[in-house]
Amino acid sequence: MTGSDPFDTSHPSPIGRLLQLRAGASEAVVREGHLSGVQALMARPGVLEARLWDALGENPFLRLLVLTGSAGSGKSATLNHLLARQQEEGGGRIGECLADATHSDAPDQGQAERLARFFAPFSDGAPEPAGGCRIVAMNTGMALRFFTDLPDVPEAPALSQLESLLRSRLGLPALPGASDPAGWMRSGILVVNLDHRTTVGSDGALFEEILARFDPADPSGVLEGAPRCNTCKVRDWCWPMANAHAISAEPGRRAINRAAGDVALARGRQLAPRSLWDAAAELALGGLPAADRDGRDPCYAIVDIAKEGDEAVLLHAMACNGALGPVHLETSWLRPAGEGSLIAELATREPSYSVTFPVHKLIADAGLDPDSDADQLRRLLRGSLDMPHPAVERAASALEGGKGASADGARVWGRMMARAAWLGGDLAGGTGLSSEFMAALAAQHGGEDETTAGGDALENALGVIEEGLARVFGLVAGPEHYYPTSTLQASATADLMVLVRLVETHALRSRRDPVLAANRAGAEIVGYQPLALSLEIIRKPVAVDYPLWQLLSEAATGGVIPTTIDLERFLALRQAIRAVGVRVAASGDQPLLVRERSPEERRFRIVKRNTATDLLRAREIL
Repeated sequence: MTGSDPFDTSHPSPIGRLLQLRAGASEAVVREGHLSGVQALMARPGVLEARLWDALGENPFLRLLVLTGSAGSGKSATLNHLLARQQEEGGGRIGECLADATHSDAPDQGQAERLARFFAPFSDGAPEPAGGCRIVAMNTGMALRFFTDLPDVPEAPALSQLESLLRSRLGLPALPGASDPAGWMRSGILVVNLDHRTTVGSDGALFEEILARFDPADPSGVLEGAPRCNTCKVRDWCWPMANAHAISAEPGRRAINRAAGDVALARGRQLAPRSLWDAAAELALGGLPAADRDGRDPCYAIVDIAKEGDEAVLLHAMACNGALGPVHLETSWLRPAGEGSLIAELATREPSYSVTFPVHKLIADAGLDPDSDADQLRRLLRGSLDMPHPAVERAASALEGGKGASADGARVWGRMMARAAWLGGDLAGGTGLSSEFMAALAAQHGGEDETTAGGDALENALGVIEEGLARVFGLVAGPEHYYPTSTLQASATADLMVLVRLVETHALRSRRDPVLAANRAGAEIVGYQPLALSLEIIRKPVAVDYPLWQLLSEAATGGVIPTTIDLERFLALRQAIRAVGVRVAASGDQPLLVRERSPEERRFRIVKRNTATDLLRAREIL
């Protein structure tokens, strides 16, 4: 470091490290089963690896562990940790491993041959293998495609029993003429689908572990103690490191993790580890643009901002505000997350937009008592530090001196203060998730159904779903629900519908969660928590996730009918409802309804007046 350098360039740039953690960076993909230095810092062993290691030691009959899941689910990192622990502790728990099948959805010829050799001990009719448990990490698509391509592999073993077991554990339908697995296979093969891993929402979830690793003071974290910061002359302008302290402290990481849990439910799927690393890095950067560096050391962006001396930019970026957006300053130094991104969805679940008195007071009173604002900012964004980060101190001083206003004099820090209160634990994040849905989901996960003592929440949810189905796919006439008996033709002048009481007749009911039913052992290892209600309509499985619940409940309670585009995503549901109408109409014991396809839409209810003579009676209803 020379006298003219603002920091010691012999130490790595902590801002550069944040950029390396983004999803589009070179560190996003584990190649050839080997972790880079940065990836090794990211992928520390946690609860999942401990459970897998215990499973390998507790089951002496375990012969094969299949780690599967989509890209970015953490298969390679998990396998590497198991191998490292084997090397450290020995014990012979792990035998042969194969880790090069993780990044493709279809095997090339070389991969197919290696997989065939690897699985040879599990060929049809073979005796139970001896030795340590074999482990393979492979994408779900790769696993399925391998068995399809197996007949083209020279001297390939017959693996129909293994294929049958894997398909069953993955919750896929059995193939025609599928072979039953050998008895030892059922207890000797463990399938762990990392797509079912609970990554966000629950206390101690993976996202909390990830956020904790952003602590700049932690030498074992992804910033490796940020040694450059101790030499930096413009540290008091570096909001990315101040944000990193805030999100890695317990209040901050819990707040963000809970918000991410709401996002997962709203999306109907767990969030992949890779996207969580990307989001955490983006939150820490606080809107600092990640592109257009032209090879320049990323920390010089902070040097340039310090030279400009615009403390309004610093204030606007604190508490991850610059990333969460919107940005109310005319500046090129802040670029909020794009619409539809995980960060943008998190922004809708933090409390600054909630209609509550504490939030209103924070935003409305910002600037009225500058000294109080400054003290709150110091306290809320201190993180785990004894004293506020220098950038927090400068921002607080700017508030005290009235230097944080924009060029037109507007106060721009009200929402930032609310977000600071969120990260500091003073404000709880808002959630728009339905309490009815959440209660039903919890009841089903706890083993209840609508017929058990604790199943009231499920019974209530089924009532909402039935009402929504009737309004979306059928017709509601007073308390009665009618459904089509056939596919409607464009030229038809009337529809024939049939009365169906879905819940009352148990045509609509809950069912066992398919993941737990197919692979409970693997699900328990990854801490699986369902994100959708598992139901069936006349024995046809249907999953009602939160997006579908919203459509149906809005239709049931507010008469808001989903568009055709909305419903195109729910083919299984539409097919089940069609089958309901056809089956009930064929029984001949339920009232029918004829609806004219005309502006008047007259309706006629038809019932059997005399069952002996099949005499019908038609009555117009309103």
